[in-house]
Amino acid sequence: MTLHALTDHDLLAGGLAELIAENKAAACRSARLVEFHRRLLAREGHRTNDHFSLTAREETTLEISELWAVPASWVRRHLNDSLWIHAYFPRLQELAEAGAIDPYRIRLIAETARHGLDTDAEYALFADRMQVFLLRHLRPDGIVACTHKQLRNKLAYTIKVLRAADAEQRFRRAHANRDVTVNDGEDGMSWLTLAGTTDQIALAAHRLTLSARSLRAAGDPRSIHQIRADLAVDLLVAGTTEDGGAPPAYARPIINLTVPVQTVMGLADHPGALSGGQVIPASLARQIAQGPHATWHRILTDPAGQAVEISTTSYQPTPAIWEQAVALSPTCFRPGCDAPATLCDLDHRIPWPEGLTGPSNLWPACRTDHRAKHSAGFAVDSSSLKTPAGFDYTIPMTQHPAESSWHEASGRIQFSPTEIREAVVRLAAERAEARRLRQDIIWELDIREGLQYDAAA
Repeated sequence: MTLHALTDHDLLAGGLAELIAENKAAACRSARLVEFHRRLLAREGHRTNDHFSLTAREETTLEISELWAVPASWVRRHLNDSLWIHAYFPRLQELAEAGAIDPYRIRLIAETARHGLDTDAEYALFADRMQVFLLRHLRPDGIVACTHKQLRNKLAYTIKVLRAADAEQRFRRAHANRDVTVNDGEDGMSWLTLAGTTDQIALAAHRLTLSARSLRAAGDPRSIHQIRADLAVDLLVAGTTEDGGAPPAYARPIINLTVPVQTVMGLADHPGALSGGQVIPASLARQIAQGPHATWHRILTDPAGQAVEISTTSYQPTPAIWEQAVALSPTCFRPGCDAPATLCDLDHRIPWPEGLTGPSNLWPACRTDHRAKHSAGFAVDSSSLKTPAGFDYTIPMTQHPAESSWHEASGRIQFSPTEIREAVVRLAAERAEARRLRQDIIWELDIREGLQYDAAA
C-alpha cells in the first residue's frame, strides 16, 4: 500500500511503529555489545601470555568500530553506558528493549549518572527516582514522551538531591569561574557567551525579549531574535540603543521560583526550580526566596507540593492569580512544549464562566498551542489533548520540587546544616589567622602539639 492511500491517522501511526522498531533495534545492538564484551572478559582469565594481548575493552572497541563503521570513541562511550545500565538500571534496559525510549535519552541518563555520582548506593537511589519519572511519562502507546529539556531538568534535580552535601561547593566553584567568552565564527559573525547565575541570566534574557516585543509592536521590521541580539550589543557597546536613545519601555520581567519551604527555612538542601524547569542549588534558591527584589514572585510548596487557592469571578485574572498560575504550571500545558509560562497566554481549562478564574482552572498556553486548542479538529479538556489526526495525549499534572521530611528545629533557622558547617570552619580559620593563641585558652580550642603561641598576649 502506498503512503498517499493511507488516512492521516494511519500515516502517522505507522511512523510511530517505525520509531518503536528503531528503538528496539538500538537496544538489541547495545545488548550485543555488552554480551560480546562479556565473552572477551571471560577469556582474559585463560590467556597464557598477556604481553601482546588486547584487553576485553580494547578488542571490543576494535571489532565493533571496524565492523559497524563507527568511531572508536563512540564504541567506548556506548559500552560504558550500556555496562552501567545493565549493572544498575535494568528497568531502563527493559524499556529500551520494548522500544519505549530512544538512544539519545538513554545516553543522557547513563552519562549523567556515571559522571555525577560515585557509589552503588547513589546509583540505586538514582535509578529508583528516574524509574518513577520515566513510568509517569510512559504513554499507553508505549513511548516515553518527556521532552529533552524535561528529562535534563529532572536529571539535574535528582543529582543535586542525591549530592546535596557537595552541591553548594560545586555551585560556588562554578560561580567563581564566571566569565565572558568570545568565539569567532565564519561569515563575519562571532558569539559572545556570558556566564552568570541562572536567575540573573534568565532575567536578562527575559528583559531582552520584552524589549524586543515592545519594538516589534511599535512597527520595527526586524524579527524578535534580531532585535534581541542588536539590543544586547548596543547596550554593551554604547550604553544606548543604536539610534542613541534609551532602551524601550517594557513590562517588568517575571521569573518564578518554586522551592520547598524547608529549603527556605534552612532545614534542607533540596534545590528549587525556575520558570521553564531550570534547577538551581539550595543556596541560590534561599538567596532569591529571601531577597527583597520585587521582580521575583515566590511560591512555597508544602510536603505534598500544594499551594493555597485564590480566584476571582471576572474573566481576567488578577496579578496575584497570574503569579500563582504561572508558578504552579511552569511551562505550556501541552506535554511536548517547553515554552516558559511567563511568556505564554493564560487559558481557562474549563471555559469561563462555567470555570472560575483561579490557578486550578488556568494553565499557560503558548500562542501556537492556544490557537490550536480552538482550531477545528482539536479538543482539550483538563487532562487530555485530542488532535485532528485521531490521537489522544494525556496532560500530566505538574510536579513541583518538594521535600517530605521535617527536622526538629527551634528558633528562626536561616541557613542549612551544610552552610553552618562551612561557616564554622571558615570562622575558625579566620580567628587562627588573625591572632596568636594565648596560653590560657589553648585548652578550650584543643590545640595539638607544634602550634606556636604568644603566652604574653
